[in-house]
Amino acid sequence: MKGIPRIKEFPSDNRYWRVDWFGAIQPNPKLPREPVLQIVITPFKTPDISALPPNKLASASSGLVDYTEQQTICIGTGQLPAVCVGSIWRNSECQQQLAGQLTEFKGLEISEHTSQVLNASAKEHNQYIIPYTHYKFGKDGYFSKMVAVEYGGDPYGILIPMAELVRFYYAVSTNLADVIFSGDLKHNLHAVLNMEHTWSEPEEQREVIGLRQRFSDQDGWILARILNSPEAWSGATAVHDAMLKSRVNGVAAHIESNFPFAGNTNLSARCKMLPTADPNKWRYLVLSLVRCSAAFPFRHLTVYRDNDNNRAKDGEDKPDNEKKPGWGGTRVVPGQQGKPFQSQQAPNKNAATEIFNLPTDRFGDIAGKEPDKPTKEQCEYRSATIVRPPVDTNQLSSAQGDNADSTVGTGRLNSTYERARALPAGFDTFIKAIEHLNTYEGFSAKIREPDELTRYIPLTKPEGYRQWSYLDSARSLKRRVLIADIQSNNNYLAAIEFEQRPNEKYQMGIVTYLVPQKADSISLHRILTQLTGVKGVWSNILPSAREKVSSIKHNWTTLEKLTESISTYLRNTEMVN
Repeated sequence: MKGIPRIKEFPSDNRYWRVDWFGAIQPNPKLPREPVLQIVITPFKTPDISALPPNKLASASSGLVDYTEQQTICIGTGQLPAVCVGSIWRNSECQQQLAGQLTEFKGLEISEHTSQVLNASAKEHNQYIIPYTHYKFGKDGYFSKMVAVEYGGDPYGILIPMAELVRFYYAVSTNLADVIFSGDLKHNLHAVLNMEHTWSEPEEQREVIGLRQRFSDQDGWILARILNSPEAWSGATAVHDAMLKSRVNGVAAHIESNFPFAGNTNLSARCKMLPTADPNKWRYLVLSLVRCSAAFPFRHLTVYRDNDNNRAKDGEDKPDNEKKPGWGGTRVVPGQQGKPFQSQQAPNKNAATEIFNLPTDRFGDIAGKEPDKPTKEQCEYRSATIVRPPVDTNQLSSAQGDNADSTVGTGRLNSTYERARALPAGFDTFIKAIEHLNTYEGFSAKIREPDELTRYIPLTKPEGYRQWSYLDSARSLKRRVLIADIQSNNNYLAAIEFEQRPNEKYQMGIVTYLVPQKADSISLHRILTQLTGVKGVWSNILPSAREKVSSIKHNWTTLEKLTESISTYLRNTEMVN
């Protein structure tokens, strides 16, 4: 997966391993500041999972893996942002594939009345809520916690592992994971925030936050939410509180938390379907959360850093020789993919901090937003000169460390929101044509909301290798995809445009379904994967019993002509049928 570094604790045996659950939090005597989290993993039976159909992989089927070889590994809690249930690993590297059927729950109500905390091994009418025949979370997951959310009249309709709730909403970066698991929010808030520069401006729906240097601007959104939402404060502090309680009682510590909001949301997740006592009803076991639309308790964020070296306006700043050093010691550099994270040795305090940026758009309410950074009247700090010699490192640690002899470097995982590029001109015409087609009598046409399976042309090689799937291989820029769902009478089709390089003249794809149904993301992803193999030539895609794939030439000059081309194609299809 893009940006995710290797983790040494995963097996390096050429086999594919699926993360099936999170277990207990345990102290790490070698790294007192950073506990470890149990990860339950299971090997695939199939040597090459890329040969599996996407819908088979997405099912998170019990039949795909060998439960007799299920085992538990332990990783530092600072690495939690890189690992989710359903992620697949080979030779310590996270693979592109993720198990779980992408599902969207619209208008989901989150409240004390609609959710409850259960053990993963909880029963209903003497039957396991997660049937052992359909999903095995291992003995180390037996007493782990999960949140059950009412859905479709079923109080256990949606089941979310508690650790996934923390990974998605709170521990979105290594530094925030350290805050959550160390208890600093309650016991050492000064190390997290400068409270003299933290306040609310409710009339502008703005939060001003004094962010310490180690935290990213994106961390600021999460911390501001924690400070301003009772639910978020409770969820963020419950993790360490539960660890302390378990230590006093002498029992294994399992993650406890809750949603950082109450109210309505649209929630996207990768899920595994579970049967119930009613043969007509199924439950959703969430393997990993993907996106949440719930509103933050403020609209704007201002980040104030009290020890940075951002300069004031020209002519108004102090001379450097009158300023205090802002920070010293180590450099911050982009993370090197070849170095694995490990959880046995502390990092060298003199080594450069390596940052791995993990792109995300998990929170719809802050998508595209950037925090404000006020210009200072005068800057009090200057960059300190680095006088320590560089330290060669071959491994990384997500822990805090004071070691001066280690060859382990400091690694940090950050969740970053990438600004969306402007749509290419062809996409703009396509969108307007679909909107125009929707005004035609007898037609229903709508641009599909992109998801992780349909947003880009799939890669066929590891990240960074030159390949057709990239719009620009040098910059690892993927080709974007835009899909329209179109219906006329009982006929359904998907019109597909993908981003093209200069001088390329590929055609628009048309997928016509032979049975009346709207295209699902899994089948469209399969078609896009085939398109990659034939390098964009729709006519070379092999026919299927479910759908017919064809194309339309880009020979229109106006959106009206494009609209007419699509409608004519659909009418001709109706006549043939």
